[in-house]
Amino acid sequence: MPLVAMQIMVGIALGPSFFGKVAPDYFQIFASPAALSSLTGLASVAVLIFGLISGLHVDPAIFNGKERAFWPVAIANVAVPLSLGCLAGYWILGRYPEELLPGVSPAVFIAAMGISLTMKALPVLGAILGEMNWLGSRIGQLALGVAGVNDIALWILLGVLLTAAAAGHAEHGHGVTAVYLLVLVPVYLFLIVRVVRPALARMVTARMQDPDEGVGTRGAVVVGAATIASALATDLMGLHFIIGAFLIGAIIPANLHKPILDRLQVMTVALLMPFFFALTGMRTLIDLSSPALLQIFTIAIGVGAIGIIGGTAVAARAFGETWSFGLGLGSLLQAKGLTELIVLTVLLDAGIISPRIFAAMVLMALFSTALAMPLARLALARVGERRPITEAIVLPRQPP
Repeated sequence: MPLVAMQIMVGIALGPSFFGKVAPDYFQIFASPAALSSLTGLASVAVLIFGLISGLHVDPAIFNGKERAFWPVAIANVAVPLSLGCLAGYWILGRYPEELLPGVSPAVFIAAMGISLTMKALPVLGAILGEMNWLGSRIGQLALGVAGVNDIALWILLGVLLTAAAAGHAEHGHGVTAVYLLVLVPVYLFLIVRVVRPALARMVTARMQDPDEGVGTRGAVVVGAATIASALATDLMGLHFIIGAFLIGAIIPANLHKPILDRLQVMTVALLMPFFFALTGMRTLIDLSSPALLQIFTIAIGVGAIGIIGGTAVAARAFGETWSFGLGLGSLLQAKGLTELIVLTVLLDAGIISPRIFAAMVLMALFSTALAMPLARLALARVGERRPITEAIVLPRQPP
């Protein structure tokens, strides 16, 4: 089981779902909103830096067609689980019509379920790959790249969904936002690749104190400023800020990856990220008293596994990969955790999903994330294929 899943579960145990019920008076002192608010900024910084770190582990070549299976797998990873997730949402409405909140159309609810069951957690996936020592491997690069494409597509869809929900509630209109996104995102990606990438490479290289010693403080400041600016740009466009941080890491030239990682990775993974995962869990309330919870949880787990693992494996196999590689890749892409909790919170705050749906989907996210690591190891550790697959996915170390 990945460490991040354990951290979230410990956070839930310390939160209102368990500790808050066992000792409510102590819980108010230990985990009141006022006490936790000071950690919010720290958690956001952790996610921002970890998005950059995840991008630094991605080989940009996977986005330009050198990986034959990349785009088919990326498309299948959005289309298949999204379609099955919408069918699951339709089933939930038929089985539990009371879960449709006032002012929400069935189409909006169904689309929300599809998006929720398809979303990936980029930083959690990066943490799992780091824990498995697969961040520099081919399967790790593919997983991060597919998750990045998945997140970009689904955050755009989430923006369209929130616009439709706002119109359904007859609130002040933001109907042009989704249209603007279709124009702004390609322009932003073009500027990132064609303008920011070469400028950032020149600025960081010029501020390297010694090429043999790595990136100095001034170079790290430039990278940090670019990361914050990119994160702000994606956040203003309605995407999550982690997308902007991830893209900066992905477009930084390969010769700068290791020096930057040497300065940031250990501090972020070991010190900052545990605060975020624990804080996220402590803010999650899971009510197990609902009779519908188990059925909704079960259908969500089944649809997610079939759509993500099955869709990934079939697409990968169709473009030359082995079944073991495809199943391992799909298992890794089951990791949801962070991003799923963010999306579910947005949908809950917008009045699109009910608290019971929220609780069931949080459990689904934790279960899927917990299974990502053991399922991936199982898929890639078949007795007759262990050595060939290991050699195929591990890249050679670069000379210093």
